[in-house]
Amino acid sequence: MFAATLPRSEAELPILVTFTILVGIAAAMDLRFRRIPNSFALTIVLIGSVVAVLTMGPAKALPRILEGSAAGLIMWFPFWALRMLGAGDVKFFAAAAAWLGPWLAFEAALASAVFGGVIALLWLLWSSRPAVGVSQPFDAATASASNVNDELAVERHAPKDRISLPYGVAMAAGLVVTAWFPHLIYR
Repeated sequence: MFAATLPRSEAELPILVTFTILVGIAAAMDLRFRRIPNSFALTIVLIGSVVAVLTMGPAKALPRILEGSAAGLIMWFPFWALRMLGAGDVKFFAAAAAWLGPWLAFEAALASAVFGGVIALLWLLWSSRPAVGVSQPFDAATASASNVNDELAVERHAPKDRISLPYGVAMAAGLVVTAWFPHLIYR
């Protein structure tokens, strides 16, 4: 059974709201511009570090910040190396994971993967809709072999760029859900 916990004290509420706003801004940047600037990832980790030091003290905060960031980086780095994610997404997640620590970073990565799958499915469904006013989409596989311009037609209708999925949005959703409801996935 999933047992979600709400903030344990009123002091946690401003921290969670701040985290949610920062992560939401990063998601909006990724959705709008398809990139999350390094300066914003740095802002997230710096604010998280200040909050951690003020609430936990430097001795407890430093390991949590470093381990959380390292866990976030290690989990998503292979996807960047395989060109499945942008570097900004990976750095954003690592910066936000500094707020959570290593174990919740792992949980947030799992939640992000679930949200990423849902977003990818919705993105696929949305992008496969026929355009208004188009009677029949071009299909290169069934194009006439006698058409001298087949190669040009295929090139003309081929996608110009690789479709980029705003995965920072999925990461933001996983991070926020994990921050507000820690141990929702596992105990």
